[in-house]
Amino acid sequence: MNRLIKIDFRKYYHNRTFWVLSALYVVLVVFVFMGIESFLNHVVSNVGKNSQVAIPNFSLYSFPYVWQNLAYVAGFFKIFLALIVIIFVTNEYSYKTIRQNVMSGMSRVEFLFSKVIFVLFISLGVTLVLFLSAMLLGFAHTGHITTALVFGKMFFVPAYFLEVFAFLLMAMLFAFVLQKQGLSIAIFALYYYVLEPIIAFKLPDNVAHFLPLKMIAHLIDVPNSSLMKIFGVNFRETVSWMDIWGCLGYSVLFIVLVYLFLKNRDL
Repeated sequence: MNRLIKIDFRKYYHNRTFWVLSALYVVLVVFVFMGIESFLNHVVSNVGKNSQVAIPNFSLYSFPYVWQNLAYVAGFFKIFLALIVIIFVTNEYSYKTIRQNVMSGMSRVEFLFSKVIFVLFISLGVTLVLFLSAMLLGFAHTGHITTALVFGKMFFVPAYFLEVFAFLLMAMLFAFVLQKQGLSIAIFALYYYVLEPIIAFKLPDNVAHFLPLKMIAHLIDVPNSSLMKIFGVNFRETVSWMDIWGCLGYSVLFIVLVYLFLKNRDL
């Protein structure tokens, strides 16, 4: 395992594109985290001027709700991470490094494992960004800090990790199967934004829920807020075990499909 990590580390450590894209993601997400509360309250206050119902301001950052709030917001940016995975997996084919690695003695299983580790490290990295951001904002915006408040809903952090990990493995599958960078990005975006939503619309809700992107996105539901409760809308404030097992199952399925593809296709 250490050998695989060292081999892949050399590929990304000296790659300016990887670090630029990673830095852009971190800056963008942190910027959104820092500004989304004031933005939403500004929008709500403008709408509330013409409303007969008093609409209060609400805090996204107070413990324990900050965990779900930021995890939900961060989920919208995982498509950016998928682009990073697709770019660097397809580069293995464009620059023939996959063939070179295999000819140098790396088995196809080891090569696949190195890419899973790559996806794992990205998922851990962005989860760390979420954790630190939520922790800092929570302490800054919660009046009375208790252990129960801080750790009350922290389970949304590992849920976010699983959401990103499963999603990036799916992007990795598209990259391995299609191999071409532009084609992989286009087809993955088409499936993400168009094809699965159409399929989900045509299917009954209890069946559509088990589609891969639906199940991944459903891990972290829309957060409740004072605004939602005014209108009698309540969303799930927990993580469903069915969604957890479903995402784990899809993660294994994506890895197995990539393995079968690598095993049965010439490099």
